[in-house]
Amino acid sequence: MSQRGSLLQKLDDFIRAYYLNQLINGVLRWLAVLVCSGIGFALIESVGHFGIAGRTVLFWTLLTSNSILLAVWLVAPVLKWARIGKGLSHEEASALIGRHFPEISDRLLNVLQLQQQLGLGPRSTDMSLLEASIEKRTSALQPIAFKRAIDWEKSKGLLRYAVPVLVLASGLWVWSPSLVKEPASRILAHRQDFVPPPPFSFVVNDDLRVPAMQPFLLTASTAGEVIPEVVMVEVGESRYRMERVGNTFQHTFPLVRENISFRLTGGGVSSSMHDLIALPVPTLVGLEITTIPPAYTKLPSETLLDIGNLRVPEGTTVEWVVRSKDTDSLRIVAPGKPSAVLQGAAGVFTSSLRATDSGPYWLVPTNSAVGALDSLRYYLQVLVDQPPRISASERIDSAVQSVRYFNGEVADDYGFSRLTFAYQWLEVGERPEELFVARAPDLNSVSRVPLSPPNGRSHRFFFEWSLAELSVVQGDVLEYWFEVWDNDRIHGPKMTRSTPRTFAPPSETDLREERNQANADIEEQMQQARESAAELREEMEELRRQLAEDSEIDWKDERAMEELMKKQEELRANLDELQQQNSQKDERSNEFNPEEERILEKQERLQELMEQVMSEELKTMYEEMQRLMDEMDPESLEQIQEQLENMQVDQESLEKELDRALEQFKQLEYEVKMEEAIEDLKDLADKQQDLAQQTRDEDVPSDSLKAEQDTLNEAFKEIQERLDHLEKDNQELENPNATMDRAEERESIEQKMSESSDQLEQEKNKKASQQQQQASDEMQQMAEQMESMMQQQSEESLEVDMDALRALLENIIDLSFDEEGLMQALRTTSDNDPAYVLHGQTQRRLKDDARMVEDSLFELSLRIPQLAPAVNREIGLINHHMEQALGGFGDRETDLITSNQQYVMTSFNNLALMLDDALQQMQQDMAQKQPGSGNCENPGGNGKPKPAPSAGDIKKMQQSLSERLQKMKEMMGEGANAGSDGRQQRQLSKELAQMAAQQAALRQMAEKKAQELNTDGSGDGTSMSDIAKEMEEIERDLVNKEVTIETLERQQELLVRLLEAEKAEMTRGEDDKRKSTTGSQNLATAPAPLLEYLEQKAREAEWLRTIPLELQGYYRDRVNDYFNNLDDIKPAPELQPER
Repeated sequence: MSQRGSLLQKLDDFIRAYYLNQLINGVLRWLAVLVCSGIGFALIESVGHFGIAGRTVLFWTLLTSNSILLAVWLVAPVLKWARIGKGLSHEEASALIGRHFPEISDRLLNVLQLQQQLGLGPRSTDMSLLEASIEKRTSALQPIAFKRAIDWEKSKGLLRYAVPVLVLASGLWVWSPSLVKEPASRILAHRQDFVPPPPFSFVVNDDLRVPAMQPFLLTASTAGEVIPEVVMVEVGESRYRMERVGNTFQHTFPLVRENISFRLTGGGVSSSMHDLIALPVPTLVGLEITTIPPAYTKLPSETLLDIGNLRVPEGTTVEWVVRSKDTDSLRIVAPGKPSAVLQGAAGVFTSSLRATDSGPYWLVPTNSAVGALDSLRYYLQVLVDQPPRISASERIDSAVQSVRYFNGEVADDYGFSRLTFAYQWLEVGERPEELFVARAPDLNSVSRVPLSPPNGRSHRFFFEWSLAELSVVQGDVLEYWFEVWDNDRIHGPKMTRSTPRTFAPPSETDLREERNQANADIEEQMQQARESAAELREEMEELRRQLAEDSEIDWKDERAMEELMKKQEELRANLDELQQQNSQKDERSNEFNPEEERILEKQERLQELMEQVMSEELKTMYEEMQRLMDEMDPESLEQIQEQLENMQVDQESLEKELDRALEQFKQLEYEVKMEEAIEDLKDLADKQQDLAQQTRDEDVPSDSLKAEQDTLNEAFKEIQERLDHLEKDNQELENPNATMDRAEERESIEQKMSESSDQLEQEKNKKASQQQQQASDEMQQMAEQMESMMQQQSEESLEVDMDALRALLENIIDLSFDEEGLMQALRTTSDNDPAYVLHGQTQRRLKDDARMVEDSLFELSLRIPQLAPAVNREIGLINHHMEQALGGFGDRETDLITSNQQYVMTSFNNLALMLDDALQQMQQDMAQKQPGSGNCENPGGNGKPKPAPSAGDIKKMQQSLSERLQKMKEMMGEGANAGSDGRQQRQLSKELAQMAAQQAALRQMAEKKAQELNTDGSGDGTSMSDIAKEMEEIERDLVNKEVTIETLERQQELLVRLLEAEKAEMTRGEDDKRKSTTGSQNLATAPAPLLEYLEQKAREAEWLRTIPLELQGYYRDRVNDYFNNLDDIKPAPELQPER
């Protein structure tokens, strides 16, 4: 029974597999038909573009046919497979199996029939045999697989046809979906009316969004086989033509402010409406920046509106307040700082930072719509505190080279903390023991002198530095500069130095060359001045002679007088310049190499002589001459002639004084050079002795000793050459000095020095040392002989000059008495008296004697510097008035003669006083040389000038003179009553002349005392100066022999004032003892020429500052710098230079 059931089950499985095979075949066939028919109908529609009726037929035909085929090929097999409805019976199935398995076809059918019979037989019938037969047959059929009878290959064959169809349809769909899809959609919507499709369509940007206020580029292309020639953009009522670029079209919407709706048209085709969306953009609408500079800059805070570029000092606090629109957040990207995202309220953002670095910075607003679309770029310039600037100019006092005047300027961004003057010693020379410094300065150690702290952003200063306070000597080298510190609080004060300068005292050789050049220039100028004076005198004589011939002054005379005055002014200017050059030369020479007191005294007298070459009387005459020329009336002719005559006399005296000054200048320079050569020879002897000692010790190599010996040889030759030049200069003097013959000594010294060099070369040190020592001794001996000869010459010349001066003084006094006697005799002689002629002869003899005195006096004045410069003028006046007196004898004009004789007597008396004064000075000089011994010019002195007598001593001497004058007055009264002869009158005149000389000496003592008292600037010598003036009045009375009661009363008043001066002197002595010896350092004022120059530049700068300028920041600083440079240095009247 189980086998029979199994057989039937296998048949049922076969039946199900059979219908499954039919279903598969049906699906493949239906799909193939459906795809092919659908594609076919779609192609027909795409070609025909049928209307509703046509598409309806196609739709229902396609639907009906495919539905029938679906029912036959798919639905029926599915129902039969599911055993719904009638399907294959077992017999029909066995027949199908038998076709595939012919060997079992009958047996399978027989088994089915037997089973059918078994089922139809009665239950009571024995069916065992039949069952057994069925079981047997069934078991025989059990191994056979009935499903193999199904033709599965047929389905696979259909699959070979269906798959290509599906692949072709899929490819056509992918390659050209419009070819199938659109017609298929029209067939499916067969009841809808479709317009024929255009030949192309427009394709625009995928993203139609743009940030507001930004341009947008619209790009359109066409889909289709046709490309239109022109495409337009329609925006509202406006139409714009798009630019064709290849197969695309473009149009730019500039600055899109709001949403824009548009469509494209072209080639008869219009697109649908498109919307261009304007996105909100973050915008900055306001900017406010506050800058707060550091406190030390003293700059005010500043608020800037809508200005982002900043220029601020380093360390400034910068505060931003930014107002914005459509902004969610703001970022500030600053140099050297991390960017921070700021969140604000109501569109206002605030931030701050401390400015330390320069560079650009950005304000970056952002929002959620467009992000950080744009930014504002500004520049932050941080002004680093610059180092201070300093400039200093140096002016050297032309008279005192050791005094330096500095005017300078310092400038800085914001101010200063201190200003100093610094110096250091680069080299230190040998310091004499007499210098007060305890030790030599330290090398390279900087010394600083603090100056007043500068104020403001620029400051001008003035500083005076005296090198004399440092006791600078030859060999020293000083470097000096100014230092200024600013007030930088961020990095600390910065220091700037001015350009360093160096100072080194000139060497003796430099000083000698400089002095020789200056002497040559001065001598040449003196020669030119002498020639100019002679030409001027000749022109005066010519002009005077021409005016004497003319009856009135014409334009030629006026022009000649103008030329004369012009030349006179030039001569005066040249003489003033000559005096200044000589003074500067002496001060320059003595500044670093002081001369002996004797030379200094001669230099002072020579300077005084040069200052008095042009007398005040001559200057007054020229001024009077100028006045007469300005008035120029007919009556002026006689006055001008007289003035010219007087000027000619003084002009002759000027020539003599120039000759005298030139001669004394040459003599002084000869003495200075000779003393320098003697000192250099002594120094060379000492060096030669030191070298001899080194040679004996043999501690130094021979080649070094020889090199040093060769140097000494050259130095000796140089000294001898200087002495040879001095000998030539000496011969050019009017009175040459006595000199020694140095040829033998010179040859001996040169030979020994040369031999020592040769022996050192041969390393014979012992013999070389002996030669060196002998050379040193001989050089020392030569120097001493030369010095002794100078001393002897000076003493002998002084004695000879004193004797000559005494003799000349006696002759002048005798001439004065003779002139006085002649004048008195002439007054008692009538015009018709034959003695009148004899008196004229006497006057001529006296004139000849005066001419001889003039020649002798001029010769003496060339040698004796003590003689006052006015001596030649006085003797010139004597000759002039004697000439006038002689002219009066022809017409026997007694008044004219006696008037000129009176002038002659006055000049003789003045001349006698001057000679007596010079004689006394020469006696004092000789007295100072008597004490002590030695070869120096001033052995008894201490190098300091002799102090003036005290007020008490002067009072005593004045009182003695007053008593003599009282007695003289009584004698003159008695003589007037009793009568007097000529001899007694001569005795009185001689005594008056002596008393006048004594009064003159007392006056000079008072003037010297006044100078001593005024040296400290206290003005204590004013009373003594007044006393000297009163003495001068008394002196004038004595010279003019006009001793009256007023003269005696003036003497008494003078004694009272001297008593008061004596008491004041005692009081000062007590005060001096109580005063501290600690000196105070006074600030010196700038020299007048420097102050005048600075004030001029200051006035120019002040004039420019009157122009109003409204500038800020950088330009204001530059203008201030210009003014400061223009001012150079503007001295304040109340400002004293710092030292």
